[in-house]
Amino acid sequence: MKPLLSLLTLLAFTLAACAPPAPLAAQLRSEALPVEGFARAEGIQPFEFPRDFGPHPEYQTEWWYYTGNLDTADGRHFGYQFTIFRRGLLPASQTADRPSAWAADQLYFAHFALTDIGGDAFYFEERFERGAAGLAGAQAAPYSVWLADWQVEETAPGVVRLQARGQSGALDLTLTDRKGPILQGQQGYSQKGPEPGNASYYYSQPRLESAGQIEVNGESFEVSGLSWKDHEFSTSALSPGQIGWDWFSLQLSDGTDLMLYTMRRDDGSIDAFSHGTLIHPDGRAEYLPFDQYTITVLDTWTSPHSGAVYPAAWQIDLPAYNLSLTLQPWQADQELRLSFIYWEGAVKISGSHNGQPLTGNGYVELTGYYASMEGEF
Repeated sequence: MKPLLSLLTLLAFTLAACAPPAPLAAQLRSEALPVEGFARAEGIQPFEFPRDFGPHPEYQTEWWYYTGNLDTADGRHFGYQFTIFRRGLLPASQTADRPSAWAADQLYFAHFALTDIGGDAFYFEERFERGAAGLAGAQAAPYSVWLADWQVEETAPGVVRLQARGQSGALDLTLTDRKGPILQGQQGYSQKGPEPGNASYYYSQPRLESAGQIEVNGESFEVSGLSWKDHEFSTSALSPGQIGWDWFSLQLSDGTDLMLYTMRRDDGSIDAFSHGTLIHPDGRAEYLPFDQYTITVLDTWTSPHSGAVYPAAWQIDLPAYNLSLTLQPWQADQELRLSFIYWEGAVKISGSHNGQPLTGNGYVELTGYYASMEGEF
C-alpha cells in the first residue's frame, strides 16, 4: 500500500491533439476517470524482471516510491520521500492514431519531501506533467522513471541514480540493491478488499544501500544510509467502509526488513485484508496475515496546519517471530499538504528480535486522518 491517488489528483489532462501544452490549470478537468477497458488485478501472475521494473499502462494506476533514512558522518539525520505516480487517462484500446506528440493518454505526478532533523524542518512539493513529448514517463530496460528533471535511472545492474531538486532542497543519491525484488502479498498479488479486482501487483526492493548528497537551503551534505523502493500497479479502489491505512516499511539493524499495513474501517476496526511481509537477512520472505501482528498506538500528534490527529508512536509485536519494536517519529511534523493531505515520515526503531536488542529506521504512511479515502486508491 502506497501513497494514495486522491480524487483531487486524479484529474485528467485535456487530450488536445494538435496544440502545445496549455498552463496546467487549463489542462485539468475535475471529473473522475472511467476504469472500463483497463486490466484488473484478479489473481497471481508471474513477475519478470527487468520487464516489471517498467510501466504497466494496461492498468490505470501505478507508482514508483522511494523512501530513505540518511546520515552525515557527524550524525545529522535526514529522511526523504520521492514518488512518481502514473495515472492512465484512456485504456490502450482508445489511444491509437493520436495525431500529436503532445496528446497524452497518461498523467504523471510526483511528490518530493525532505525531513531535516538537525534543521528542525520539513520540505515538500508536488509536480504534474503529461506523459507525452518526453516530459514524463517510465521504461523497463534500462530502467528509468522521470518527470522533467525529477528522475530515477539505472546506471549499472542493480544500481540507480535518484535526482530531484525542489524549491528548498535537492537530492542526488546512488542506490545499490542488496536484496533484490521481494514480492509482497501472495507471490506479488496484494488483495485489498473482497471485490474481484480490488487488488494490486506489488513488489519491494527493501534494502537499497544509499550514498550521495542532500541539499537544504543552499547547504550541501554528504550522506549515506538505506532506502526502500515500492512499485505497485492496479485498477482498483478502496472497498466500502475502508477509510484509510497505516503503512510501515522498517529496516532493522540485524538485517531483517518488515512491511506491514493495517486498513482502517469506518467503525474503528482493522480490515481482514490487511497484511505484511517479514523479509529475513538472506532475502527469504514470509507472508504475514493481519492476525500475526499487532500495532498499538502509543501517542498522537495534532497537526497545527490541517487539524488532523495522527498516531505518533507505535508498539509492533510479532509473537511468532519473537519480534517486538517501538517506533518514534524522527520529528512530529511530517505532514504533506498537497493535492491531498497525508502524513509520511521517517521513524526510528528500538526493540528486540529473538531476545537480542536491535535498532533501525523506517518510514510510516498515514492516510484517511484528514478525510476519508473510501472509494479511492
